[in-house]
Amino acid sequence: MAEEVKAHPFMFEDSFQVKTVDNSRFERAGRMDCESISFASNNLEIDINNVIYPVAPSEQIYVAITNNVSPPDDPRSLNTAYDHDPRLLGSSVMDQFDYVMFGKVYKKEVKKEENLAVVWASYGGLLMKLRAEAAQLNDFHLN
Repeated sequence: MAEEVKAHPFMFEDSFQVKTVDNSRFERAGRMDCESISFASNNLEIDINNVIYPVAPSEQIYVAITNNVSPPDDPRSLNTAYDHDPRLLGSSVMDQFDYVMFGKVYKKEVKKEENLAVVWASYGGLLMKLRAEAAQLNDFHLN
């Protein structure tokens, strides 16, 4: 009998098309402005290190956000960068992605009349602003 593999629980996932990449602000980072392929209201602005992960306008990217990268069948509390070391963690959901960031949510705004929410996160100085339907961002809380 084959062993059942649990899917990793993501807080948010969507595919986006890159509209613009602004490389004028920082030497090694670009700010991407992306719109969702699946949801008309979803928009993503995110800074990435475009030296190690170059992205151009009109490319498509898949974005998945989780609050824990440990395997779903062995969830652990991961608090520091050392906890994410593959030698200690073993295989994780990070192995399935080309570019991974670790950060903190520092602001969340819910616009009830529009049924939208906006989440801002910082990844060691790189920033993300994610706008989506409020229900899609329910699991996001300030760190």
